[in-house]
Amino acid sequence: MTFSLAGRCTETGRIGFAVATSSVCVGARVGAIVDGCVVFSQARTDPRLHAVGIAAWQKSKDAAETLAAMRAAATAPHWRQLGILTSTGAPLHYTGASCLDHCGGCEGANSLALGNFLGSADVLPEMVRAFEEAMGPLEERLQAGMLAGEAAGSEREPLQSAGLKVLGDEGLMDADIRVDFSTDPLKDLGVLWRDWAPKAAAYRLRATDPDAAPSSAEVEGRQA
Repeated sequence: MTFSLAGRCTETGRIGFAVATSSVCVGARVGAIVDGCVVFSQARTDPRLHAVGIAAWQKSKDAAETLAAMRAAATAPHWRQLGILTSTGAPLHYTGASCLDHCGGCEGANSLALGNFLGSADVLPEMVRAFEEAMGPLEERLQAGMLAGEAAGSEREPLQSAGLKVLGDEGLMDADIRVDFSTDPLKDLGVLWRDWAPKAAAYRLRATDPDAAPSSAEVEGRQA
């Protein structure tokens, strides 16, 4: 009972994903990202499959082999929904026969939408359309896609949680935010993003050049 969206930016080379569901703490359970690859395990989620996919990707750099490794490792794969988006090449996905309709995947030029137990068949195409048409940072394009999916039918049950992750260079996340429990998690995710976005560069600098980095108080506006 989840819908998710992976996307890549051809200008910056960044890759990331967003996800929402009608249960709590989806950001802890669905999706993983490593340099050049996003993997999804959802429906009846097994987060251990993310590690299988990441390991397969790092060894092979091949999306088909990555998806095959996840399917081979899955217990009761008919309950699983799996997806792969890499920094280049076509997205790949798998939906088991027991996943609840509306369900499946929708591929864009630079995106993959995946969902199950959706309110309409329009959810996934609208997510891809909105992402591909949106402008601005990858984080905002992913949110645009998720909001479009929500407007097109969302899930059949009310959403409770959401997450957003975008990997930048040097192995650091440019965004890694989540709403674990909310009556409007995509809206609250947007609030968190707007707070985080102007601070992200400063916190990146704390990792890469701590001598030059501002204090947390300065970043958070607690100093006069």
